[in-house]
Amino acid sequence: MASMKGDLSTVKSLVSGGVDVNSATDKGLTPLMMASLKGSVEVVEFLLGNQAEVDKKDATGMTALMAASKQGHLPVVKILVEKGASLDSSSSQGLTALCLAAMDGRLNVVKYLVSKNANVNAKDSAGMTPLGFANAGSHRDVASFLSANGAK
Repeated sequence: MASMKGDLSTVKSLVSGGVDVNSATDKGLTPLMMASLKGSVEVVEFLLGNQAEVDKKDATGMTALMAASKQGHLPVVKILVEKGASLDSSSSQGLTALCLAAMDGRLNVVKYLVSKNANVNAKDSAGMTPLGFANAGSHRDVASFLSANGAK
């Protein structure tokens, strides 16, 4: 819970006290996922520096990168990608970080993920692409950017 609140000092105390950085809630949420949802750069960096698994998935197949992308936390997205997070990992519904960013109109995250070669034509389990999600959400700026970068 400390990681969700962005409470670095408590997270440090817990880790130094032996708490596993990859422990998960009953829904599979790890401290890294919670810190990524919150956009807590310092906690994310600390956890990754203490062997947090960058691509660990929760019960729905979501990763920390997907969580940060959906919330539009670009600084966290950049850190996770730099630490090797899979750009095209997908959830149990087939959603990628790019799909989630496009769905919520997170243009800055979409631009960054595309610049790192995320698959602009990835399809979820229903056949929707990032462009489809952008259009469905009336995110014209995101749709325009994706179209200009080869999305169909």
